[in-house]
Amino acid sequence: MILVLLAACSVDEECRQTESVRCVVVFSCDSVVSNEDTVYTVNFNTVDSVTVQGVGSDSVLYNNQKNVSRLSLPLRSDTTETRYQLTLNSHPETLVIQHTNDEYFVSLACGCFVFHAVDTAFGTNGMIVNSEVINTAVQNVEQDNIKIYISL
Repeated sequence: MILVLLAACSVDEECRQTESVRCVVVFSCDSVVSNEDTVYTVNFNTVDSVTVQGVGSDSVLYNNQKNVSRLSLPLRSDTTETRYQLTLNSHPETLVIQHTNDEYFVSLACGCFVFHAVDTAFGTNGMIVNSEVINTAVQNVEQDNIKIYISL
């Protein structure tokens, strides 16, 4: 009887560990710098300060996080579009991620996961100048999915 209980707990624990399905967004940033008579562009992959909140949600995923190079964001399973309000170095931007949802049945003990396929991503306020879908599959393995190009 004890072995059955221990086995049931280990399956439950395994389900909790692999349940996180997150879309990973990485940054590529350009900043125009002027030095006396020279103007040049500096490219970097880290944002000094990031705050992220889901549009229509009270929860803050990143609260003035420092030196951020990537975001790990959940996608909504009840719709095919997820929006986030970003504040990047005190500049507001809305990130829109359009995706499809696919339910994946694991087991009776674990239930279902919702995996996603990213179609496109874009910004609405002009800070995100371009985006690239690197890997469309958003599953329970952390990997880079979207690269956003921002201009600060």
